[in-house]
Amino acid sequence: MRVLATVTFNPNQLRAHLLPILAIPEVDEVVLVADEAPPELPKLRVAVPSPRARRALGRAGSKTALCVRLARRLRPDWILSWNIMPHGVNGFLAGRASGARSMYHCIGGPREWEGGGWSSDNAILGRLPRPVPPVERALLGVARGSTLVGTMGTSGRDRLISAGLDGARVVVTPPSIDTERYAPAPPEAERPYAVVTVAQLIERKRLTDLLAAVARLRQRRPEARAAIVGDGPLGPELRRQAMRLGVGDAVDFLGRRADVEEIYRSSRVFVLTSRSEGLSVATSEAMACGLPAVVTDVGDMADLVREGRNGHLVGVGDVGGLAERIGGLLDDPDRYAASSAAAREDAVALAAVDRLRDLYRGLLVDGARGVGES
Repeated sequence: MRVLATVTFNPNQLRAHLLPILAIPEVDEVVLVADEAPPELPKLRVAVPSPRARRALGRAGSKTALCVRLARRLRPDWILSWNIMPHGVNGFLAGRASGARSMYHCIGGPREWEGGGWSSDNAILGRLPRPVPPVERALLGVARGSTLVGTMGTSGRDRLISAGLDGARVVVTPPSIDTERYAPAPPEAERPYAVVTVAQLIERKRLTDLLAAVARLRQRRPEARAAIVGDGPLGPELRRQAMRLGVGDAVDFLGRRADVEEIYRSSRVFVLTSRSEGLSVATSEAMACGLPAVVTDVGDMADLVREGRNGHLVGVGDVGGLAERIGGLLDDPDRYAASSAAAREDAVALAAVDRLRDLYRGLLVDGARGVGES
């Protein structure tokens, strides 16, 4: 089986979404259309648009043209894409041009398509000042025209079905975890950070809420420190905000890290403050490392974080609730230990690579229950 894939991911996201597919025995090769070559993975070959094509067609247009050309030449069995704009559109067009089956993964949740993507992170659609129903209908047409649609969790699946998609063609395909890489620290390990988050430094992540929660937490635990892993345009403003809140010396902005698993193992509680998500890769990885999670109740996060068992769900912007839940975990060693063990158990059960390999094998190779038949 040959697969053509199109997406722009950082190396961590790429492994989370592609490792289960690369692990399928019947998959001989995955050809990835991307802006630049990622770190090497077994059976993965990368195709990057030429500088000439990029000058002529732009970044998005050159990838569209390359997807269509490769689909016609390689005649893949499947074309896989992540994010509807532009990659889902590219996969749809390449599938139509070559006759291949296509699978679009809606990893950003309904905001990718609702209102035409006006609240999404997409550089074009995200600039729309208000919902645009005709654009939404066009995006749903791309999803409807794909052989399969994958969602990060049950909430995203339900929203697509309510929008008119055939439930037999919409399947839950969460990101995977390398459970050997993301594993708990030994009991004697030092954990200098009470709180850690891994996120782009963008408005949607609402990291000002995290800083405000750290300031409240420091009132009861003056020694508490936080780590923020990631980069983005709001970095300077967030550092200034930390200083204004009096926690500038208690929050370490660590930038992008290739060893993020070591930061998890140096921390006690994972926090996510986003106003919207699909199902956070970083939350899955942190929980696999044994960190209870305190996250906003958005998107598909409730599929992973189970209130009171492996962490807590809070409302968007509920800084007081965020600080209270974090403090409650840190103040009760027995409760923390139980939540830590449950976090590891639940993350592995949902997203271990071998489980998702078998899921994808059923979809792409066996056509389980007829799903994926044209």
